[in-house]
Amino acid sequence: MKSNLKFFDYDSKQLSNCGEVLNIELSSEPLNWQGVVLEKGASPHFYPQNVYTPYFYFALALDKDLTWSAMNDGNVTPLQTTPGDIWINPPATPFTHNIDEPCYFIILAIEEQTLLANCPLNLQGKQLNFLNNYNVHDDVIKGLIELFLLELRNKGRNGSVYLNNLVSLLATHYIQNYSNYADLQTQQNDASKFDQSQISKIDAYIDANISEAITVDDLAELLNCSKFYFLREFKKLMGNTPYQYLMSKRLELAKQMLSNDNASIAIVGQEVGFNDQSHFTRAFKSQFGMTPNQFLKRR
Repeated sequence: MKSNLKFFDYDSKQLSNCGEVLNIELSSEPLNWQGVVLEKGASPHFYPQNVYTPYFYFALALDKDLTWSAMNDGNVTPLQTTPGDIWINPPATPFTHNIDEPCYFIILAIEEQTLLANCPLNLQGKQLNFLNNYNVHDDVIKGLIELFLLELRNKGRNGSVYLNNLVSLLATHYIQNYSNYADLQTQQNDASKFDQSQISKIDAYIDANISEAITVDDLAELLNCSKFYFLREFKKLMGNTPYQYLMSKRLELAKQMLSNDNASIAIVGQEVGFNDQSHFTRAFKSQFGMTPNQFLKRR
C-alpha cells in the first residue's frame, strides 16, 4: 500500500510526491490514531528534495546497512546507516536525501501539536529549538518505536490512554535530550552573552573556509561552547540563525564573483561552498530574486 505520510515542498508549500515510492506493509491508518502515523515498509530508493513534514519524524532503519547522503548545513554529507539507527527530523524543517539503494524502515510520525500536548514537562513560554539528527543510537526511542509497532500489530487493543502514554514518554525523552529545553531551564538573562569580537572571530573563520563544509558544531567549537548555547546566543545577537548567516555570506560572495568577466556559475558555486549546483541556484534565487544565470544575463 502507499504511504499516508505527507511531504511538502519547502519553497512552494505544495504537497510533494516524493513519498509515493514508499511501499508500506503495515500501517496505523485503520486504527485512526489521532495525530500519530506509524508505518513499516521498504523503498527501492528515496529522493526527497528540499521537503518538510508537519511531524516529529522518527525513522528506524531495519534489516541491512545503508549507504546514502543528505544535505546538512548546506553541504552534501555521506552517511552510513546500520539497522537500529534512527533519523529524527522536527516539523517544518526541510531535508534533502539521496538514497540509491533499497531501504527498510519503521516510520513514527507525530504531529507537532499532539507531541507537545502530551508532554508533561512545563513548556509554557519556552521557545524550543530542535535539530535534524542522523544515525542516532538511542535505545529509549528505539524501544518506544517498537512498543508503538507492537500496539499496531495488536490492533490498538490497549486504547487511546495507552497510546497517549507512549507519546508522553517519547515527548519527555526527546525534548529533554534533543532540544534546548535544559538550557532554557537555567537561562537567567535574555541578553546575548556574545559580542562583536566573537562575531568577528566567526567571520574570519568563515572567510578562511568559505569553500569548505562549515557546520554549527565547527562554529560552536570555535567559541568553546555547546551547540544549543551557540545557536541561542548567536540568534539573540544577530537576529538570524548561524546557517542563515553563513548562507548569506556565501551568496553575497558568489554575487561579487559572478560580477567578474568570464565567471562560471559552476566554479563560483563550488568556490563559495555549494557542492550541488541546483541547491546553489535555488539559494541564489531565494536571496536575490533571480537565478545565477539570469544575474549574468542582466549584468
